[in-house]
Amino acid sequence: MVRRLSFFSSTGVSIVETMIALVVIVVGLAALRHAFPNNHAIERHASERVQAALLGKHHLEQLRMRGFPALATARFEPTPALFVDSHAQVVEGPFRWRAEVQHEAEDLLAVYVRVVWPWPAQTHQVELATYVSRHTP
Repeated sequence: MVRRLSFFSSTGVSIVETMIALVVIVVGLAALRHAFPNNHAIERHASERVQAALLGKHHLEQLRMRGFPALATARFEPTPALFVDSHAQVVEGPFRWRAEVQHEAEDLLAVYVRVVWPWPAQTHQVELATYVSRHTP
């Protein structure tokens, strides 16, 4: 005769089996509880980094559209207290930027935009660059 192991006994589940199952569930839930705050912080940081890159790209394109003659003589101040997007809507958030133009050659400018924002432990930044030529239409 072959004896089979049964997962169910005719008498039901013992108290020891119940206690072991509860301990496994509690340990698993505690591990999940500690995992989610870290994921939330990583997601928030990634979201802010994407938002900073998009804001910087928008500002860089606004500068590039001014054209070579305007950029060659322009002086830039740091960001105003509020950032206004292309739809004249105020963008909430701690982002600040600074633009800088460097003369690379007689007919070529390098335009840099640095977006900075605070995060709990340190300040983060994204830097974007483009070139503007005197001959660009």
